[in-house]
Amino acid sequence: METICHRLSILVITILILLDSLSGSAQVALQDILYTNAMHELPAARSMLRSSYLHAAFRNDFCTKEMMFKELEFDLVHQQDALLTTITHYGYSSFGELKVSIGYSRRFGGRVAIALQAVYLLNHAEHYPTRHSFTVDFSAFCQISRTIGLAVNLYNPIRMKYGITGDEVIPMRFELQGDYHPSEKLLISLYGKKTLPGTIDAGLEMYYHPLPNFLVSGTAALTHCGVGVFVPWRQLVLGIKADWYYRVSVSSQCSLNYHFKKE
Repeated sequence: METICHRLSILVITILILLDSLSGSAQVALQDILYTNAMHELPAARSMLRSSYLHAAFRNDFCTKEMMFKELEFDLVHQQDALLTTITHYGYSSFGELKVSIGYSRRFGGRVAIALQAVYLLNHAEHYPTRHSFTVDFSAFCQISRTIGLAVNLYNPIRMKYGITGDEVIPMRFELQGDYHPSEKLLISLYGKKTLPGTIDAGLEMYYHPLPNFLVSGTAALTHCGVGVFVPWRQLVLGIKADWYYRVSVSSQCSLNYHFKKE
């Protein structure tokens, strides 16, 4: 028993020393990680980071191998302008949807930003013809005060159809999100989403980093709840999340972010 306690003590001390050595390197990434996670789906808000950003994520929904989500995103930020690119695929080799988004965002001072993206959709299914579609995505962000931010997102506001000339309209999505940043270590987000046709979702997200190199998140919404852990190292941030959708099952996700040096 004494030997085990001794080894555990050495292990704990080693981990604390390692965390302390990483804290200085991780600080740059942590300055952006709160907004990066809370505002990930709102392109205009991401341009407020004032640094370029690379993101890769993998998610499995409901422990089903056919429901895989893969995402690669790169935002190139230069002064007041940002070039936004995102590639996602949901499904698997025999069935799924590929989405490619390319957009432009403009920041006006340090308070307001707007973004417009062109979106290309490719729906594929084995034994069925491939379907090509196009639409747009608009978002805006306003930093109302030092601690409060407000963002809005409109997906497919022009009511484009699948296959361009098809009969089925691509679902339109409206999203509103407000953020409260009471301290450097805490960010609280309230959001609401409505899809037409579709359901409504609303919830609260909280991001807190008690240590310079450790971040935890929690989500409580109408459709799901979840927790996440994020560990930065230099400009890299590794994240692991799990969400429980009440009526279905669990979805797990891992992500890797790289924050370039600030302008």
